Amino acid sequence: MATKSISKQIAIKKRSAGFSFANALEQAQHKKAKDVVVSKKCRELKGEDIKKFLGDN
Repeated sequence: MATKSISKQIAIKKRSAGFSFANALEQAQHKKAKDVVVSKKCRELKGEDIKKFLGDN
């Protein structure tokens, strides 16, 4: 999820839409996220390492 979408303002004009939105948030609160398993080898790159990794493009 993009972090900018968290701070968006929404306008709910119908009462029923407000109840639906609140209900959806409550249901999502109780769902667990799936565990992520990294299947590829990875490493963290910082600073100059990023430039070396990407090359002189």
